[in-house]
Amino acid sequence: MSGQPPSALADRLFREAPFAGRPDGPGWASGEAREPLTGTHVRWHLRGQGGLISAARYEVRGCPFTVAAAACVAGELPGRPVGDWALDLQDLVRRLGAPEAKLGRFFVIQDALREAQLQLGGRTA
Repeated sequence: MSGQPPSALADRLFREAPFAGRPDGPGWASGEAREPLTGTHVRWHLRGQGGLISAARYEVRGCPFTVAAAACVAGELPGRPVGDWALDLQDLVRRLGAPEAKLGRFFVIQDALREAQLQLGGRTA
């Protein structure tokens, strides 16, 4: 994983990729973002209820740290307000043991999430 050893958390999240994949059924809002220089592509799928995120799924094309970061974020989204776009990306870098150079890819995760939350907010308003 990019020369720097990942944390045990990053390794587990990359291997298991919990919450990964396109969801089935109606009621999902989606948003995506890309970073063309690295080929990173992230798509979020969110479902909401009562102004809160009730479920999150993601699709990622990127390095193992990017997959692990998306999995980590997906596990923390249910229960958060739909309009809560703030991700502590520096904390995510630390928890995953990611090199600082991966921060730009984590911004792609945040941008895609913001777009999905905007789409979801339009449905639950």
